[in-house]
Amino acid sequence: MKPLWFSLILALITGCTALPPKAAREPTAPVTQAEALFTTQVAKSADTAKIQPQLAKTAQVSLEVDSVDKSAEQAVGWTRQAGGEVLNLTDNGTKGEVRRLSLEVQVPAPQLDAVLAQFSTLGKLESREVTAEDVSNQLVDVGARLRNLRKSEELLLKIMERSGSVGDVLKVTQELSQVREQIEQLEAQRVNLLNRVRFSRIRLHLTSPMVENAGRSIPERLGETWQQATSTLGNVTVGLVQLALWLLVFSPYLLVAGLVGWLVRRRWRASRP
Repeated sequence: MKPLWFSLILALITGCTALPPKAAREPTAPVTQAEALFTTQVAKSADTAKIQPQLAKTAQVSLEVDSVDKSAEQAVGWTRQAGGEVLNLTDNGTKGEVRRLSLEVQVPAPQLDAVLAQFSTLGKLESREVTAEDVSNQLVDVGARLRNLRKSEELLLKIMERSGSVGDVLKVTQELSQVREQIEQLEAQRVNLLNRVRFSRIRLHLTSPMVENAGRSIPERLGETWQQATSTLGNVTVGLVQLALWLLVFSPYLLVAGLVGWLVRRRWRASRP
């Protein structure tokens, strides 16, 4: 039989071991509003970080080519083969001894590098520049504003369904019209941004010296000279005929002026001794 003091010590040790720790007995503190707001901001930052960059690319290429017309025709063909289209074409003609032509096209963004490589084979590369603008933040901002405006539109439609005075209905209708106008503007802006991302623009500048005319045959050059000479002769003839018509129309005034001058001169001579 165990002594009494041994049983008391064993019971005391067993009770201390069974008690839970102080930290475990305390209830969990409730989450404060600041902590919840911080958690929401962290989640939003994580979502923003997941947004992939949306790049709107633009390229400029300047080339010196043997024939501007042929090179421009080839560039247009390559653009359409890549699924693009011509936006602008400016023919500056001949300035001094240089022939100039500018071409602006748009191609699908994945085809930009391939089309630029094709354009570079047209002639001697003078300059090349490719720029990219990240419009992802603009797209996110426009999307958020569109969602808010559409919620406002739904709310206004619900308000219009309720019975009210004519003045209240007119006021809500006016506000609804303004909201829808803003939605259309933002939608157009969003479509424009998406098109800039989907399609890249290329400005192609072509120049060629006038040596491209040296390969023309002598009869062609003589025929061109004959056409220029006959055109100049016709212009001079027309100018002389026009001058004669002006003189004929104003001939009465010229006769009166001549007669007055003759009378003045005659009296001046008669007055001399």
